[in-house]
Amino acid sequence: MTAFLLVVFDGLRPDMMRPDVTPNLLRFAAMGTRFAAARSVFPSETRVATSSVSTGCYPRRHGLVANRLLHPLDARRTVDTGQMAACRDLEQEMGAPLLEVPTLAEACAAAGRSFAVLSSGSSGQAFLLNPRADENGQVTLTAHGPQTCSQAGRVLLASLEPPPEGSVDRVVWIAEAFRARMLADPPDASVLWLNEPDTTAHYGGLGSAAQEAALWAADAAFGRIVDDWRTGPQADRLQVMVASDHGHITVTGHVDVAATLAGAAELAGCRVLPGSSGGIVVPGGDAGRIAAAAEWLTRQDWIGMVLAADGADLPQGVLGRGAALVDHRRGAPVLFTLRTHADASPAGLPGLTLYDGGLAIGAGTHGGLSRPELATVLLLAGSRIRATTSELPAGIVDIAPTALALLGIGGGEDMDGRVLSEAFVDGEAPPDAPAFESWEGSGPGFAQVLGRTRLGRHVWLDAGARR
Repeated sequence: MTAFLLVVFDGLRPDMMRPDVTPNLLRFAAMGTRFAAARSVFPSETRVATSSVSTGCYPRRHGLVANRLLHPLDARRTVDTGQMAACRDLEQEMGAPLLEVPTLAEACAAAGRSFAVLSSGSSGQAFLLNPRADENGQVTLTAHGPQTCSQAGRVLLASLEPPPEGSVDRVVWIAEAFRARMLADPPDASVLWLNEPDTTAHYGGLGSAAQEAALWAADAAFGRIVDDWRTGPQADRLQVMVASDHGHITVTGHVDVAATLAGAAELAGCRVLPGSSGGIVVPGGDAGRIAAAAEWLTRQDWIGMVLAADGADLPQGVLGRGAALVDHRRGAPVLFTLRTHADASPAGLPGLTLYDGGLAIGAGTHGGLSRPELATVLLLAGSRIRATTSELPAGIVDIAPTALALLGIGGGEDMDGRVLSEAFVDGEAPPDAPAFESWEGSGPGFAQVLGRTRLGRHVWLDAGARR
């Protein structure tokens, strides 16, 4: 019976895979299928992307529309989804699941198949990979203490050396836990989430020596898993996918959006949710004020893209949130990104941006719609997988339906993503040809464009930018 393992390198840009930094990832890529056109979701933030990995759906359906979520019952409050406890508290207050569609883990449980999450990322990120782990008797193991693990995960944690403090050391610790304790007889489906090279990109600099060292350590830990898999008893049974959840671009300047908004009379009483992808909360949700807030943003030199609630009388140039597949009632009525440029950073990595927050010049950030933020790594190898490159559109929403297809479990047909069947030895490429879509907005002094690719009923975001 087939088993499936997903290994995520958080924040890995495809163009950071090099022989001197990621020899094991490149070795793995040569074993199977590389999806050259893989994409993330918007906002390209970790917990939003995590939710799309676990559900196979876009934010418009799963409902986790930002790392920091507006409280659905009290617009004066926000919820830090990086904290497992905050996610659980929110579910209790709502009396409903945080993710509004079923997860890969739930599909496995319904089919009587085992499932495990091992994550060195935040406790909230691990929760979103499997919110119902305890109810279904599944393993969730994190590096943040027993209170952030499921009951089955706490049993495993107690048998391990305590997790180390450093970010890179935790990546090695969690990868070794999977290799030493699970690989010889793995769960039917499992997710191993490594928080590097994302963490060091934020705090050590995108493309810096520190980030490359962190990526090299994560790659080496993955290499040990690959070695044991290829020479061990699971060589034929286990199919392995490698992905990143989003990319990164480089901070080149700062803007204090809240302070700027405070001086705008037309935005009196509005509240800003800051970040590379931010939002404006309009009291009462008045359509006229939503339009006024969006129009004000289009007049700012520091703004990138501007999207607002579909159905409103939107100003010229502003796109509806539905164009970016993020139209959900939990989202701020006005969404924006900060201005980006395609030029290369001093480290030679294309993609520059302004930033609202405490990250330093040269740091990596993400959340927006630029091509380097949306481009992701996606690789698949195993006894059932061809050695090839697929240029067909693909992305993180395709992970869950592809896993279910390999496991022989139903449910993927209800997801937004597609089964990556062109990679299967016994599979075929989709009959449809890719079609490119362009959503454009133009107004006085402001223009923007958002590109998407469609394949049958499936769609992926390519990139968006201010012109």
